[in-house]
Amino acid sequence: MMKKKTLISILAVPLVVVAVSGFFYLNTDRVVGAQSETIAAADKATNSQVEYIKISVSSSTYSDCSYQIRIRDRKNLSEVTEDYVGGVLQNKIIVSEEGRRITSIGRDHVTGKLVGNTWTLLVNLANENKKILNISLMEEQKKEMKEQNWVKSVRPQSNDASLQEVVAATNLKKEKVTIDTKTGLPVKREVFVKDKEGNWTEDSVRVEEYKYLDSMPMNLQRMNDEVEIKEITAPIKEDKLLKG
Repeated sequence: MMKKKTLISILAVPLVVVAVSGFFYLNTDRVVGAQSETIAAADKATNSQVEYIKISVSSSTYSDCSYQIRIRDRKNLSEVTEDYVGGVLQNKIIVSEEGRRITSIGRDHVTGKLVGNTWTLLVNLANENKKILNISLMEEQKKEMKEQNWVKSVRPQSNDASLQEVVAATNLKKEKVTIDTKTGLPVKREVFVKDKEGNWTEDSVRVEEYKYLDSMPMNLQRMNDEVEIKEITAPIKEDKLLKG
């Protein structure tokens, strides 16, 4: 059967986890105030309450491109997360009723069909989810961009003048990020690691898409009739948050 998930575990995990520092130079690049430019871009304000994020990941390890779609409605306090592998939906989490109801849908390992469970959380956990759903995913992403140690900035080869490329690296890992200076949000991340010979090799590429929507798409909040969804008791028995 599918692996059960809870909103607490999903929302507790940052959207992007990157911890890089140091510097990296290319002879053809011009070193400028990358840190100040990134901070200035990330300070741009947004007003929309419905946030759409799509993260596509390709890796040298896996042949199939995978991606995740995440939409948070901070006005109605709901969220939908979908995970795809090879363009096929694998998992879906629907959070509704201001964080109180969780619907978890996944693909059965035996039959390959989508099946699901839905439950309501106890009061304290539901209230914590309500607080989390008020947080802007976009602003958290911008905050992370500002806090990294960017030391290089170049203008990538593109017709879009708003794009800026920044770089940070350690001895073993290098990250190159293209940001949209109109929004302060990343567009593309390229991660490189050193091989045994000390040469940089591409480890993964993340294409990131951020949009503001007028409302939560209704089709994302429901599944087709062929998906069986059962009402169950909440998997978390204790009405308190886990420590750590």
